[in-house]
Amino acid sequence: MADSDAQPTWQSDVAQVYDLHLIKAFATDRRVRRKLFKTGQLWAEIACYEPGQSTVMHHHPFEEETIYVLEGVATMNIAGDELVLPAGSVVRFDAGMKHDVRNLHDERCVIVFLKIPTRLARRAGARDG
Repeated sequence: MADSDAQPTWQSDVAQVYDLHLIKAFATDRRVRRKLFKTGQLWAEIACYEPGQSTVMHHHPFEEETIYVLEGVATMNIAGDELVLPAGSVVRFDAGMKHDVRNLHDERCVIVFLKIPTRLARRAGARDG
């Protein structure tokens, strides 16, 4: 299955609902990534990894990121720290942090990531602090 935008499972005039278990998809040759939504303030995607699949080390210079492990185990290197994140884990890191995601286990791995532009994250932090 090619990377694509996911359609909401249900929506009304004020909300969209995404059933991640219905949206997840896998391919034998690469991880599958599907955009859930993207607004000016926040975006989210789901990424599905077969055993042995990974993303390359990369960074987002302008977006703070949070990753939720929906199923399986994600192994990540974030700015030199090696993390093993089982299902149910959430990890957050600042913009500019080099990171990767690897499925080094025998079962599938599904993550959901949320990104917020740094300028908005700073503004929200100043308001909350």
